[in-house]
Amino acid sequence: MRLFKTILYALLDSCFAWFIPKWRQEGRAAAKAASRYLNYFGEKLEEERRREIARLRDEVKEALFSWDKEAVKTGANLVQKELSHHVGGLRPGWVETVESIFVILVVFLGIRTYFVQPFRIPTGSMQPSLNGIVIHPVDELPGMLTRMRDAVLLGSSYVDEKADRHKSIVGYRQGQKWLLFTETVVQFDDGSSLSIPCAAGAVGEYFKAHGGRDRRGLITFEPGETIIKARIDAGDMILVNRMAYHFRRPVRGEAFVFDTRGIDVAGSQGGALRAADQSKGTHYIKRLCGLPGDTVEIREPDLIVNGRVADDWRIRRVAGRQAPYNSTGYNAILQAEHPFGFITDRRGIALSNDKRDTKMREYAALGDNTVNSLDSRYWGPVRQFNVIGPAGFALWPFTFHWGLIP
Repeated sequence: MRLFKTILYALLDSCFAWFIPKWRQEGRAAAKAASRYLNYFGEKLEEERRREIARLRDEVKEALFSWDKEAVKTGANLVQKELSHHVGGLRPGWVETVESIFVILVVFLGIRTYFVQPFRIPTGSMQPSLNGIVIHPVDELPGMLTRMRDAVLLGSSYVDEKADRHKSIVGYRQGQKWLLFTETVVQFDDGSSLSIPCAAGAVGEYFKAHGGRDRRGLITFEPGETIIKARIDAGDMILVNRMAYHFRRPVRGEAFVFDTRGIDVAGSQGGALRAADQSKGTHYIKRLCGLPGDTVEIREPDLIVNGRVADDWRIRRVAGRQAPYNSTGYNAILQAEHPFGFITDRRGIALSNDKRDTKMREYAALGDNTVNSLDSRYWGPVRQFNVIGPAGFALWPFTFHWGLIP
């Protein structure tokens, strides 16, 4: 029972530190300071002084366990008084703060590197299974309370910009903001620019649909004219399980994340202009549609694996062409338009199952929204060394996608 209570109190004190009484926080801090001092300088202390500090520390711990407020306060004061007589016994508050921040960063980086990694979906290649960033034109911007609610629950932001002079769009530059957020900088011929929290492809499609063109074919705005007035919904933020494939093999049909090392995503897309924004990504999320040793073909609307229609339910819902999935199902690119394509209307792909070098084993990755997905049809297989892990949990925003990812 004592061990159980000790663990319970430690969890309460650690996980709910902001809510526990101040006297208890001070008691834990005093006991921690005494333990740290004994660890660092105990061997240099006289035996009597070392035993005295250890005794005071143990008394504070016992009072904390008994939830004895007065004994904790008295013991904490005695510990602080004793440590104040020793160089390095009491450290400034800013040192504690810096040390705590450093420990938190180390733990975060360790978790991100070895266990789970956050990943934000910038494009619509997996819709409607997972959402990318979407631009919705609006006539009027809502009030502040509505915008705050949309920002928290849906990850939505609003953009409303008017032209201050005659200007034309001359280019788009996509990048990352704060490591997790996709941002496109729209560049104008007058040297000005506009940042929009969305992938370049979606931004370009918006301006093609809503911008006028001049004699040069450029999208042009006159003074006072609206450049953009829209609500931008953030793409799903997911957690990737980096450990899963160390204990099990990838499974056909699951969504997985991989990096683009060695994949010619920029030069292989040919005429896939609708997917141009995806070519700038360093990480992709797709549906794992082919395993090492498989042959994969597309006979619209079906995905054919090893000569048979793939029967995984996640693949079948795409091929079924039922709303909200697109009416095309799996879409084969045309050999005539993409002579270097890997999965076309005339041929499929055979995935290597390398027995000598497992890192070179191959997988086929296709987007659920195949009419707008830059995937293995264009640039070929994903190799084992590219694979990071399955998509585990949709963390934010709080839409119907929130939760475990099928």
